[in-house]
Amino acid sequence: MSSTPSLARVPFGKAMRDAHFSFAASYVPLNHGSFGTFPDVVRDYQRRVQRETEARPDTFLRFTYPKLLLEARSAVAPLLGADAEEVVFVPNALTGINTVLRNMVYVEGDVILHFSTIYGGCLKTIRSLEETTPVRGCNIELTYPIEDDDILRKVEASLLTLRRQGRRVVLGLFDTVLTFPGVRLPWEALVHLYKQYGVLSCIDAAHGIGNIDLSHLGHIEPDFVITNCYNSIRSQTEPTVNQNLLPDGRTISTRSRQEQDPANSVLCISI
Repeated sequence: MSSTPSLARVPFGKAMRDAHFSFAASYVPLNHGSFGTFPDVVRDYQRRVQRETEARPDTFLRFTYPKLLLEARSAVAPLLGADAEEVVFVPNALTGINTVLRNMVYVEGDVILHFSTIYGGCLKTIRSLEETTPVRGCNIELTYPIEDDDILRKVEASLLTLRRQGRRVVLGLFDTVLTFPGVRLPWEALVHLYKQYGVLSCIDAAHGIGNIDLSHLGHIEPDFVITNCYNSIRSQTEPTVNQNLLPDGRTISTRSRQEQDPANSVLCISI
């Protein structure tokens, strides 16, 4: 089951779409990041696994599945510069974000630092935590075009301002590649900066793997990384790379509706 069929080389573009994907002839896919698909060969393999599951359910779950899971973790780990033991599969990126943020213990004065370009579902997770824990979200406004050095200066200025206010930044949440606009953040430098201030880093790399090189993650050593395999490497599973996953896995999605009380937000000074 782990063998990979040989594929003839097909030119990129319409020829590849027609040869390897199941899009309707009249459908033009423009939003792969939100509602993408995967090649027919992946679909066929998935169905073979499903048939094997139904044919011998007990044998599959006890013996076959653990081997396949380890194979999958071992396959994706080099793309992230991680060991297979550090890779955990989750249903989607927001599940990973929620698992990380909801398993931290917060006290009065704790802050999660994020940018105004944060993905909507991640922001709503922070808003939910503001309703149920002492932590508060702190927004750093980014207006593009902006240089990477200016982003880093804004973050450091916010860290210093919050420290003077008696607040404690416990986690910085940021992207590798933004959803809107589609630009690359200086995520390596952000990890380094947060480490200097003793702050955990959580990277929303939903548009990272397969889109930009993440094979040096092991050297950068962020605390948590969540990425999507379906976006750019054409699969259905989404790996999370992190050090500690605990039981609370509630997910707040982009469709959740919550009213924001301005008093719940920490004021950050834009520099």
